[in-house]
Amino acid sequence: MIKPISLLVAAALSSLACFAGDVSKALGSGDFWNGSTTEVKNRYFVGCRYTEVDAQTWRMAPGSLTFGNLKTGEVLVNWNDDGVGSLRLMVYNKGDDGVVEADDYFEQLDAAVAALTEIAGAEPKKERADVKKTGVKTESWVWSWDGGAARLDAGYSGKRSKGNRPVRRKKKTADDEFEAEFIRVDLGPDAEAIALGGARDKVSRKDIKGSIQKDEEGNVWLDGVPMVDQGQKGYCVPATLARVFAFYGMDGVDQHALAALCDSSADGGTSNIDMEAAMDAICKKFPVKFTVLENYNTTIRELIPLYNKLAARKGKPSLSLMADPIGTADPALLRAVRAGKKSQVKKWLSAIKKNIDNGCPVIWSTTLGLYPETPAIPQARGGHMRLIIGYNMKEQTIIYTDSWGGGHEKKSMKAENALSMTNGRYTIRLR
Repeated sequence: MIKPISLLVAAALSSLACFAGDVSKALGSGDFWNGSTTEVKNRYFVGCRYTEVDAQTWRMAPGSLTFGNLKTGEVLVNWNDDGVGSLRLMVYNKGDDGVVEADDYFEQLDAAVAALTEIAGAEPKKERADVKKTGVKTESWVWSWDGGAARLDAGYSGKRSKGNRPVRRKKKTADDEFEAEFIRVDLGPDAEAIALGGARDKVSRKDIKGSIQKDEEGNVWLDGVPMVDQGQKGYCVPATLARVFAFYGMDGVDQHALAALCDSSADGGTSNIDMEAAMDAICKKFPVKFTVLENYNTTIRELIPLYNKLAARKGKPSLSLMADPIGTADPALLRAVRAGKKSQVKKWLSAIKKNIDNGCPVIWSTTLGLYPETPAIPQARGGHMRLIIGYNMKEQTIIYTDSWGGGHEKKSMKAENALSMTNGRYTIRLR
């Protein structure tokens, strides 16, 4: 999100007792990966509650699956045609768990390494961080055994020294400030199942153009934009960016790594102005180009005098730069000013059409709560980031998606409403 976001309904992740219990022995032996999808679900997931991130990914309710002495928070199960393809476990992430000190972070890290060593029955191999794949510096440990494979990635800023305390020098540098970001574990039947895609694994432009779909009703959209579910975190910005990177084949650039680069937090998200600067800085680390289609500052400065002129005639309160201009606007007046003319809507839609026709999703910064939306959304008001993935010029609508998991993959909205609630629009293209 861009301003504080209301939490997803906690009941959606509430859990009945799951019959699977501790799956550490099954992971160690390799049995967890064996059997058809139905057999695996009946063996390990009976009674478990989950939410669908997409058709192939489940987010497990807390405590549904346990992993010996490995303490986890969020658990994602990635299914394939043969059963479970891989697991992603978050031991720690700043968005869900808040800020922790160095001692606490490294204590969790060392405990996780020990727990995975126990599951694997083998010592790990330490790997050098590949910044080109994740965008951030990480320490990584890799395990390989007859029953499977595992990788632990620890992301943090600052340096680790003896005693697990950040390095201190008489003259501090930016690298000396410690900040914990994430401890992430990937588990799979073999090394290939847990391999991260990187910048060098990007898809071809031909593949991207092939994702453009059309139907008889005039809808044009990009098919196959991966879902990344931000969960209860204020991570709409990094989650949305992660989806664009994954669409381009760079699936190692996940929302937790991008949150570190965006300086996002669980409660405060990322401001519009900071977000634009962060996206530009992030894109310079990868073979992509960041473009501003609609700038927040320009949008607001052009909007306020026009809106206040109409508000004065209607006897309505005026807008101020000191407040949240779009969020405090009268919805009807806002639409009259920004989308009252057909030419305004047509011009706004044309830029979207041009990008979608070239296989490029449009990153859309919005203010929620101004106009009704279907289906219902878990954030009532405030700033948010979405992806526009299509359009219908005949119906004057956009097709968009939210980083809230199942049910939010493909939705539509009248362009006049979408334009009226817009804070900014951006694209990330492959170079």
